[in-house]
Amino acid sequence: MTVYNLFGTLLKEKREQKNISLRELAKAVKITPTYLLYIEEGSKPPPSDKVLLKLANVLMLDSESKAIFFDIALKAKQLKNDELINLPADIALYLSDTESAKKVIREADKLGYSNEFWNEILEQLKQQ
Repeated sequence: MTVYNLFGTLLKEKREQKNISLRELAKAVKITPTYLLYIEEGSKPPPSDKVLLKLANVLMLDSESKAIFFDIALKAKQLKNDELINLPADIALYLSDTESAKKVIREADKLGYSNEFWNEILEQLKQQ
């Protein structure tokens, strides 16, 4: 199974869980039903980040499902473009709207903080 198929299968599964028809979902996110069908079948890669965000909202994905949804979409886009796309859509949106988060990440990079550092930060956030 390709990553395109994996993403398409996930999208179709979430759509069917919400009892939303392919046409209804396509209309809600302003894409054609045919294009959505191709994505679900795995013959087209995931759509733009803007459409991905709309899909996640219309499907009312919970936090964990959103993370999986965006991460799988990112992997498929990396395969499509044969280049590194750095961020899942939800994180890119958050960072584009949050100047201080960008500054913190740049400073951490400059100071050479590792994944261990970010794991510690994550644990601290969960405790609050």
